[in-house]
Amino acid sequence: MTIHIGQQIQDALKHRGMTVSEFGRRINKSRENVYSIFKRKTIDTGLLYTISQVLEQDFFILYSIAAEPGIENLKSNFKASKSKKTTSS
Repeated sequence: MTIHIGQQIQDALKHRGMTVSEFGRRINKSRENVYSIFKRKTIDTGLLYTISQVLEQDFFILYSIAAEPGIENLKSNFKASKSKKTTSS
């Protein structure tokens, strides 16, 4: 499975209801840089760690899931965990 991390980040941002401007401020990036992140298929781990903290979502787990057999079930569980975090926030 190929992970498009930028799309995953954009989806999580929308799911949390955070604006691009607020997200950019929290990760110390301009709006233009944030939109650039959304287009990326790969990302620096330090930046991904910061994004994970800001969005309260472990994006690193996507790469662990991709390496495991039965990926589709785990992928569904990841999406469900995002919904639970947003609902409980």
